[in-house]
Amino acid sequence: MSKLMNPMRIRLDAELEAQLNALAAIRQESKAELCRRLLSNAVAQELAGEVVDPVLLMIRRAVEEAMQPGIERLAKINAKTLISSSTSMYMSQYLYEAMGKNGQSLHDAARKKAVGFMKMSQEKMMNEDSE
Repeated sequence: MSKLMNPMRIRLDAELEAQLNALAAIRQESKAELCRRLLSNAVAQELAGEVVDPVLLMIRRAVEEAMQPGIERLAKINAKTLISSSTSMYMSQYLYEAMGKNGQSLHDAARKKAVGFMKMSQEKMMNEDSE
């Protein structure tokens, strides 16, 4: 162990003092050695949580780079789906209005049903399919 040069005085409550004494006796080490070891471990854990590991940063960057093409592809698919869905919605509304029906009210009713469907749990959907 390195040369101990910096003494430190702290005040402990009776319960913590008793716990340290018991643990030192169990571990067969002095209370000072126990306190140094526990403090060293606690400081190392705190620093590990605060300091960002350079290897972890490299791994995160590599994963992000590997996932980027898939993310971009999903974004393009999502955009195409949105365009297709919007086109269908407007065409349907136009046709209903051309037939003399209120296209907006039909659209609103369909939208409410669609939102309800999206909020439905998977279990409920499976039960409806089996009926």
